[in-house]
Amino acid sequence: LYYITGGTESMLRNSPLLEIYKKKGIEVLILDDDVDEIVFSTVAKYGDIDLKAVNKSSTSEDLKDEAAPEKAEELKPLLEKIKATLGDAVKEVRASSRLADSPSVIVSDEDEPSARMRQMMQAMGQTNLPELQPTLEINPDHEIIRKLLSDTSNGKVEDAAWLLFDQALLLEGVPLKDPATFVQRLNRVLNQSI
Repeated sequence: LYYITGGTESMLRNSPLLEIYKKKGIEVLILDDDVDEIVFSTVAKYGDIDLKAVNKSSTSEDLKDEAAPEKAEELKPLLEKIKATLGDAVKEVRASSRLADSPSVIVSDEDEPSARMRQMMQAMGQTNLPELQPTLEINPDHEIIRKLLSDTSNGKVEDAAWLLFDQALLLEGVPLKDPATFVQRLNRVLNQSI
């Protein structure tokens, strides 16, 4: 049984994390109450049924398509460039098999709290949490990624890397550390495209 926890029902229903499940006709339980985040993070099974969070990195293993290794290899130079640009802001950058329409998404490891759980812990006064360091997954079939892959040497990759990461954070309900820099990057990209 797949499930997603987080902010509002609307935010969860429109999450990029659900794209491949919708495309394949797989139902995902939408859990938008704060207590769901706590309860489901501690329960791995219900009877004989495995419970799997769609925002955890290992869940994508269930969805791999046959072309995934070739796509990942083709994307390798771009993934390396994005990781070098983002540095320690991300744990890893990899090709995604869970995205259908969006260019990027963030996921956390099985043993790490989700972005929403971290926000709840901070709201309860836990200030000694380590920095959020998610895995950034990139959609190898998205038009933006294909265009970036065609020329990884240009300066657009740096701005695009940060925009892909920042939009993935926003879609997970994570506030940006530096909204002013985000807006400057966005304005640069808009200026180049107009």
